[in-house]
Amino acid sequence: MSSLHLLGLNHKTAPVEVRERFALPAARLEHALGYVRDVEGVEETAILATCNRVEIYVRGDEGAGERLRHAMNAPHPFGGARGFDKHLYLQSGQEAANHLFQVASGLDSLVLGESEILGQVKGAMAKARESGAAGRHLDELFRRAISCGKRARSETGISRGAQSVGAAAVELARQIFGSLAGHTVLILGAGKMSARVAQCLVSSGARRVLVANRTFERAQELAATWSDDGLNTEAIKWEEFGHYLSQADIVIASTRAPGYVVTPAHLAPVMKGRRRPLLLIDIAVPRDIDPACSRFDDAFCFDIDDLQSVVAQGAQSRQSEVVAVQNIIGQELVAWQDWERSSGAQSALAQLAQHANRVRDTEVEAALSKLEHLSAKDRAVVESLARAISGKLIHSPLAHLRNGGQDDASALLRAFGLGGEKDGEQ
Repeated sequence: MSSLHLLGLNHKTAPVEVRERFALPAARLEHALGYVRDVEGVEETAILATCNRVEIYVRGDEGAGERLRHAMNAPHPFGGARGFDKHLYLQSGQEAANHLFQVASGLDSLVLGESEILGQVKGAMAKARESGAAGRHLDELFRRAISCGKRARSETGISRGAQSVGAAAVELARQIFGSLAGHTVLILGAGKMSARVAQCLVSSGARRVLVANRTFERAQELAATWSDDGLNTEAIKWEEFGHYLSQADIVIASTRAPGYVVTPAHLAPVMKGRRRPLLLIDIAVPRDIDPACSRFDDAFCFDIDDLQSVVAQGAQSRQSEVVAVQNIIGQELVAWQDWERSSGAQSALAQLAQHANRVRDTEVEAALSKLEHLSAKDRAVVESLARAISGKLIHSPLAHLRNGGQDDASALLRAFGLGGEKDGEQ
């Protein structure tokens, strides 16, 4: 019988320099879904890819998870590099489902209880459905996970006061400078993460905020929005951000660039003769700021992994809510397991009934071909007799299946020489 498998890595198992090599841009997601679907034994798949994790969920036969892990040692769409094995975790069945429910509830996030992950779980399932990679089993699993995440946030205080990664970056800057009043902040990128950074800067007292984005109109749009909130903002052209580095005290980078956008070559003219520190905070994966920038005496570089101590401080007040969230996860896990058992039995019922009908029809056809002298009425009697016999023979097995679970279904199918779910499973 088919089961659930999970192969992934996250901020707990792999540092940012590994995660950025395994990162999966949106442009490659459909290709990656197809790659996983082509692994032997995989029937359904969905991929959850964020800056802090890449997790591949599959429905497949018993060996599908190991074969998927082995496929990661060959050239693949996940960064196209090898050497990830020691950072990967492989889980199956209830353990894999429990993990997804923890993720959706915010318990496995860098920022405990953060809400952004729930939207990312929804997006992962939507993309898997759209590409035809997911079927009814993963659809139900993710539906339960999303329900779990919603309940965790509405029925407990796990998200109360939870910072975003962007907020944690601003808090790190505040801790280092003591106050942001009078300082200039340069934001590279104008996506959702950068928007959260700007929102936190509104009340920070920052003197000036510069916004650079590859699409200048997007930088202008966000700068105008933040100006309406009372923040002194200015949009600058992407190709000119190097010039403005000399004016910045703090650089916070969050772009979707495939490589470094700030390098020692950018900083060399800026740091020459500079007599004040430059704080560079990189919250992108892959990273935007070359770690080699830290070789300058007054340049201080931090990446997303360096935020862990900041977010841990804010998480202490929410730790008491974890038990309540775990209770909700347990309830949703039981509901998912009940659905899986029922689904397995229903599939087996269909296969067994179809098998009985095929055998009956084949045998009746063979018998009637030797009894051509029978009248139409007599032929109907033979067909009715065959239906009655086959119905009585499989009545007890079918009744047992309706009351049993997936293990019973699997054993009964094997007894009848039916080894899988293919007849009734899509």
